[in-house]
Amino acid sequence: MRGDLPGLAIFAAAAHGASDWQQLCSSTNNECRVPLEYRDPARWTPAPDDPKGHLRPLGHADFDDTWDGEVDILDEMTPETFWTKYWPRKPFVLRGAANDHAAMKRWKDDGYIIRKFGHNKVKIELKNEDRLTDYCGLEKFGETVECSDSVLPYTETFMNISRFMKRYRNPAKFDHYVITQMPADMQEEIEVVPSWNCGGRDKVERESKPLLQQSPWMTQMYEANLWINYNEGKNFSSSVIHYDMNHQMMCVYDGVKEWITWDTQSQIDNIPMWSGYYDKKAGRPKGGSDDSPIDPERVDMKKFPGFAKARWTNATMRAGDCMYLPAYHMHYVRSTGRNIAGMYMFQTTERFDPDACADAPTTGLPLSKYDILWDFPGKKGYAGYNKVKMGHPHWKKLFRAPLLKQLRSSTVDLKTLLQFGQAQGLRAELVKHKWKKAAGDSQTVPVSTIVSHEEFDDFFRWIGVTEEADGDDSQQMDVVYARTSLQSTKTERVGAEDGEQGGEGDEGDEEEEEDGEEERRSDEEDDEVPRDEL
Repeated sequence: MRGDLPGLAIFAAAAHGASDWQQLCSSTNNECRVPLEYRDPARWTPAPDDPKGHLRPLGHADFDDTWDGEVDILDEMTPETFWTKYWPRKPFVLRGAANDHAAMKRWKDDGYIIRKFGHNKVKIELKNEDRLTDYCGLEKFGETVECSDSVLPYTETFMNISRFMKRYRNPAKFDHYVITQMPADMQEEIEVVPSWNCGGRDKVERESKPLLQQSPWMTQMYEANLWINYNEGKNFSSSVIHYDMNHQMMCVYDGVKEWITWDTQSQIDNIPMWSGYYDKKAGRPKGGSDDSPIDPERVDMKKFPGFAKARWTNATMRAGDCMYLPAYHMHYVRSTGRNIAGMYMFQTTERFDPDACADAPTTGLPLSKYDILWDFPGKKGYAGYNKVKMGHPHWKKLFRAPLLKQLRSSTVDLKTLLQFGQAQGLRAELVKHKWKKAAGDSQTVPVSTIVSHEEFDDFFRWIGVTEEADGDDSQQMDVVYARTSLQSTKTERVGAEDGEQGGEGDEGDEEEEEDGEEERRSDEEDDEVPRDEL
């Protein structure tokens, strides 16, 4: 359990520029997890001569001078409107767009989720986010980020959904939320809004892949994610101020999400970011995603006076709403009540293809019908099976496209694929294994086979998995992984954290764990390539 830390001591340290950096107050102080009117005025009233907005939460009236209003609220949208008027920088909310999704009714029932999806593995974190330990000991803002021994690490844990759902309504013992890849069987119960269609595809792939022959308007999905948490009364879970690297469409199926957003291109000079990746000239980050040291629930206007100029917008999502958030768009989110949301995304390389849009559907289709670059859990024996893969590389653009670009004919031979795969870190046995399953004894295949056969898709995914590999034990079930300075270490089992002995005492948990072990053994048996050869 995370207890309160002395709020006044935290505020004083920040105000006097102490060398130790402080964590976001919502991660350490229960008072920062409720609206301002429910906090102790004696601890939250700034001095008369303090800057406007000092120690106030985002969205407070003190920030009205820089408020640009709510994001656009719409009832529907066509692909043409989306791609030509909103993509790539303008967020919007589609009010009630998810009302007819199966998840709207079914996912309100904990028992249904446990029965239907409880076997799935998910990643969980503390639900009031803080990322200070990503930067402890690093040089930031011209100084070394010193972190005291009291700093709580950012942690990740992997467990079955059923195990999580049996605990999440008791935040005093288990103050976590699910933030993970969405399992494939859950994708059957949410739909893709029609405006998300009509992204361009590789010409050869569109002509040779059966899915795209039938549905040429399908935008290439990159990843699909899931959020589940529970907040009692006025309490909320919260993010950090950050931006992500992909275009996202989130739909809420229970609870309320309050968003504060900033256009990064125009506001980055007013908002300090830990890594400073964003390049205004390029209009994109030179590195990856980034977050801010500003505390959203007690903004320190003395330490960050430039934030007074940061212009912002907001949005409130309720169950049934879907929201488009552009890539690189800075945001902060508070979630209240029992809160469940799904998200699907595409990467910044995707472009509008009006020619593919002629027969695009005007109603939503299940997400499960779309091809996703990194699906979960994937297929047994294939790259990254049952590993949560968030933020992995776009293997079609980064690996497949360079291979095809170097070809001088319309065919690919085994020797070329072996050389390419080994140069990317794959073992020859794996490359030959994939080739055999796709091409048999043939020594050449047409390029159309490379871009349409699932075995060659898996070949390129293996390159991506190899690049991102954290080791075979990086996602052990029910183990807490603590991260400091972007490095992960195991700390303890979940049982020690929620007051149990390794999870004993929950009916069904032992059976779930046995099933999980059986599944892991089955995975190894199904894979024809010896695992030490991969």
